[in-house]
Amino acid sequence: MEFKSSTATFAEKSGFRDVLTRFVSEEATIFTPEKEEATAASFDRTAEKFIRFSADKNKVKAKEEKITSKQYHEKEKVTENPLNTRTSGKPEQLSANSNENKKSISKEKKKAAAKTAVANVFRGKADMSNDLVSEKTTGDALADGNRGLMKTFVTAINPMTYLKKWLGKVAMLVAPYLLIFISIAAVLVVVISLFVSIAKPIADVGNALSAVMEFFTGEGGGLRNTSFSSDEIDAIVEKSGATEEQETVIRFALSKVGYPYSQDARTSGSAYDCSSLAYYSWESAGTDISYGSGYPPTAAEGARMLKTDGKEVSAASLQPGDLVYYGGSSNGRYMGIYHVAIYVGNGMAVEALNEKYGVVYQKLRTNNACMVCRPNL
Repeated sequence: MEFKSSTATFAEKSGFRDVLTRFVSEEATIFTPEKEEATAASFDRTAEKFIRFSADKNKVKAKEEKITSKQYHEKEKVTENPLNTRTSGKPEQLSANSNENKKSISKEKKKAAAKTAVANVFRGKADMSNDLVSEKTTGDALADGNRGLMKTFVTAINPMTYLKKWLGKVAMLVAPYLLIFISIAAVLVVVISLFVSIAKPIADVGNALSAVMEFFTGEGGGLRNTSFSSDEIDAIVEKSGATEEQETVIRFALSKVGYPYSQDARTSGSAYDCSSLAYYSWESAGTDISYGSGYPPTAAEGARMLKTDGKEVSAASLQPGDLVYYGGSSNGRYMGIYHVAIYVGNGMAVEALNEKYGVVYQKLRTNNACMVCRPNL
């Protein structure tokens, strides 16, 4: 059997593309309309990715060609410069290479632009398919038809649209003031917290001392700034219940009642301020509360060193010779301490009070008392 000759011609076709198209068409028939659109969207997204990848390759190649063109251009400058002795080839050859390179750049850019345009088409198709898939009917004519111009009209006549805009503007106007209010409130909370942290120990010590003082009549609580006789000092010491070391401390302090108050002459022995009286009283018993400096520390510094050395005690356990510190003042010193008194027992204390009264003997004051220290602890 022979085949008759024929003049029919066959055009070259891509068999793989036809098979792929037929396969996608056959498989798509088993899907619902929503699934068809979802499949189409997935296919378009995949195609878009491949095409964009190819376009990016063309862009990269165009950049590489541009760099090469720049190198040719630099070589031409070197060749044309009569003062430069280097040669990089014939000018005609370099110019031809440069022109070919420019054509190649233009070609790659066109390819990239064309592929990008195709990729955009696939992306648009995918977005449209996804929109179709996402559209669901509910049976509510108003809801299902609320699209396009209808949606614009419904939005325009809906009072909630304008209410939301108004609320948004109000929120924008109020927000800065609200932020300022919150910031001020935060600062106030911090300040109050710091104040409470300082005021609480002062209140605790004051309350404890007040409780101790309730056991004593304070011998009338009157202030005395005239000197004691030896017999009077003996009587006070005997009633105090002090130990030998404590007795030395309070005897020294009692012997200075009636002395003038002076900060300038605080180390002269003829006048005292509160902290130098405390220092010399304890020095007479062999305890140095200056911790080696040999000079009377201020009340605040003395309290700081004693507390650091673990010499602070409870106000409820007050004993003769204990140093009672007063603070809370905003003087920039440790705990705001500004004064110190020497407790001598029976609710009484000796302290260098001020320039008006000098060194006095009086009922122990509890207001603003913030710390009690026992140097020989």
